Amino acid sequence: MKLQFSFLIFRNIINRYNKQINCNNINTYSIKSINRYNNINNNNNNNNNNIFKINCNNNNRYFCSKKTTTTTPPPTTTTTTTKPTTTNLLKITKTMSETSKLLDKKKEELNEKYNSPQLTEKGILVGIPDIFDGIIVNDTTQYPKGEDRVTKFKEIIKKSLEFWIENKRRGIWVRIPESDSILIPTLVENGFSFHHCQQDYIMLTKWIPTANGEPNKLPHYTSHFIGCGGVVINDRDEILLITEKQRPDKWKIPGGANDPGEDICQTAVREVFEETGIRTEFVSILGFRQLHNYAFNRGDIYFICALKPLSSEINSDPSEIAQCKWAPVKEFTEIETPFPLQKSVSRLAYDYCFNGYKGMKASAVANSLRSGNSFVYHGSDTDFEDLKQKE
Repeated sequence: MKLQFSFLIFRNIINRYNKQINCNNINTYSIKSINRYNNINNNNNNNNNNIFKINCNNNNRYFCSKKTTTTTPPPTTTTTTTKPTTTNLLKITKTMSETSKLLDKKKEELNEKYNSPQLTEKGILVGIPDIFDGIIVNDTTQYPKGEDRVTKFKEIIKKSLEFWIENKRRGIWVRIPESDSILIPTLVENGFSFHHCQQDYIMLTKWIPTANGEPNKLPHYTSHFIGCGGVVINDRDEILLITEKQRPDKWKIPGGANDPGEDICQTAVREVFEETGIRTEFVSILGFRQLHNYAFNRGDIYFICALKPLSSEINSDPSEIAQCKWAPVKEFTEIETPFPLQKSVSRLAYDYCFNGYKGMKASAVANSLRSGNSFVYHGSDTDFEDLKQKE
């Protein structure tokens, strides 16, 4: 019996799923093996967003100068930090450069083997080899066209699998655009499974085990939602609170979901501005909550961020927000709420406002895989300035 498959129905269902969790995957394998080799030009680490500037120097001063009512200073300890010398750094850089040349040479050899025009002439799909002995078929222009393309594709898949198995390739990734959705049943018939779907393509995978039956090591797609809430406290020890239209009587801090390519510190600043109209600067992460089995059986990580207010006039979004106000921090701790998360937020806010708690600040550190900086969040006094990529 021929396999029947409705691409459009499947895409509509899975797109609703991906709108919530798209690009929030924090799986290391996915980031390294899929994004690096799928030619996804994700240069979203620019961190120069003019709307949501993060003035790290100013924030660090605010981070260190937040008032405290503690009367007895904690015992001081002296920590000696030895920075790598210039000579050592040069040696490390030289070693990394030599290793990189060897890896580049090996990568070039693999590319010539699996991405050669000669394979196309033999009716074998060309692809990009990854560092995990896999193949990523990303070039969709090589798929056959015409009325008999399904028949031709069946023969191509047969020859391709024979070639990959012979060369001990493990994980096979095949990208199918919507225009070629008629080819999907052929892949399913040959043991491929759905991995993820975007608006314009579906990615299918096949694990080719070794002789000893090595288990499938291909990563799942998105594993977590990422959300941020903003603890915004002004000079009068008042905290910015909202109620949502869906829960008009439940007070909480403003916040929302992380956008693709957005740093945590940027998410908190953006969400607070969108919901309340209050401009802020990121100061620190006061804590985070991890939740299992959230929507679509995925996890959820919610970051509680301290933000410094740069304005005071509220201009809330009527489409999302029912009420918005500045309220005394102590009042927030006394509000009756059915949400333990918000109760924990109120206690962190109180500790931050009155007891000198600082949380984890953000330090920019250069990326090793692409240009730009990412952020390391920490509560240390260690200086990371020399690790930042200069503009």
